[in-house]
Amino acid sequence: MADPNAPEHSEGFGPAEDADATRQGQHSQSNDTPTDVNMNAVVAREQAGTLTLMGKNFEANADRRNKIFDAIVNKTIT
Repeated sequence: MADPNAPEHSEGFGPAEDADATRQGQHSQSNDTPTDVNMNAVVAREQAGTLTLMGKNFEANADRRNKIFDAIVNKTIT
């Protein structure tokens, strides 16, 4: 049952709409922020980050090796 003391919604931005906006603002931060509910979630998040970092480092090192190889090959050919 609705609260008889609650403000009525209007066509504009009244007290009821302001209260709704405040509740939504408080609600959305908790929904938009990742929450680790247990140790498994913490470990999974860290493992995913580590795997991503390893992939980026692998690509960076492969690019560096390719550039070094290209430089060496160009010197030996010319």
